[in-house]
Amino acid sequence: MSAELVGSAAPSFWLARPDTPEELETVVVGGGIAGLSTAFWLARAGRRPVLLEADGVAAHASGRNAGFLMTGTAEPYTELVATIGEERARFLWELSRENRELLRGELLDSGKIDCELTPEGSWIAALAGTHQESALRESAERLVALGFDLEWREDAEVRRISGSDRIGGAIFQPRDAGLDPVRLCRGLARAIVAQGGQIRTGVRVLAIEPAGASGDRVRLVTTAGSVVAVRAVLALNAYAPVLLPHLASEVRPVRGQVLVTEPGPRDLPGVWYVNDGYEYFRQLPDGSIVLGGCRWSARDREVGFGEYPTAPVQAALESFLREAFPRFAERPIRQRWGGTMAFTGDGLPRQGVVPGVPAARYVAGFNAHACRSDSLPESGWRRA
Repeated sequence: MSAELVGSAAPSFWLARPDTPEELETVVVGGGIAGLSTAFWLARAGRRPVLLEADGVAAHASGRNAGFLMTGTAEPYTELVATIGEERARFLWELSRENRELLRGELLDSGKIDCELTPEGSWIAALAGTHQESALRESAERLVALGFDLEWREDAEVRRISGSDRIGGAIFQPRDAGLDPVRLCRGLARAIVAQGGQIRTGVRVLAIEPAGASGDRVRLVTTAGSVVAVRAVLALNAYAPVLLPHLASEVRPVRGQVLVTEPGPRDLPGVWYVNDGYEYFRQLPDGSIVLGGCRWSARDREVGFGEYPTAPVQAALESFLREAFPRFAERPIRQRWGGTMAFTGDGLPRQGVVPGVPAARYVAGFNAHACRSDSLPESGWRRA
């Protein structure tokens, strides 16, 4: 017999046949904020991008965070300068500021995307009585001298505004804001389509390889068939090493966890990063408290792609809420969740040309405002 009988299911002749690849100009892979932003600006330039997303828009990190529109890095500017130098540190802050202003100016302040924008500013705060305050104060002085729109607020004022005696002095940035990250991403997706682009969800990219006689194009093998494009951008963040093995030692998946309480009276303005970003919180317009972080309580176990909450971290979050904000502590927990962030050893993102595929570029490793080295602080917030 020319075709042997086997006991397992096999594809039909038609499914096994090589397909004729779809020809496209520009493909973006990844339906999070990075991929959607890339596709949005390409569409604005008339390039008609096609965005491929394995699950749904904002299904992973971009839809599982606390909803901060924030400038800069969580670690003090002085520490960033000591690690990567003044020029690169300043560039990161300037790029972050530019991104914030582009987003607000193009889409948010005008109301083109309704994502529950709460433009009350951000606070990068020290834990009361720790060395963090002096580093943040010096960082504020240097950033103001460089022309950044921010202010240093002393601990007494910060305690009055936050209503917490566990928080010390802070950098206040008036142009930062809170928002609903899923509504933002869905709004970007609609804007892409309105400008001639496409969003295809449920399409997973399985492989990437050079195409064309000279390898000057890119072939993407997907669960919906193959496409050949003039160029491609892979914006997969923590999932980038799945397609790009050379990033396996550079980008690692780390879980962050969040909880949100039931609504109640609202008296906490702005968005807040505390303890070098290990705790972060905000109050929604309906008064619900969104609180994330406390990964230090089980750091060695908070790795991998599992997007679920765990008892140790959730208990630490509740403890933080109880001790730092006793006025909110009795509110029932409305929801808990986890999300996969992408960390790099130096806290800096990765971007470049895909090895062997010159028509494709990648971006990954955004670090989620995490501590640069992902190292455990000398003391957790309860012991500070």
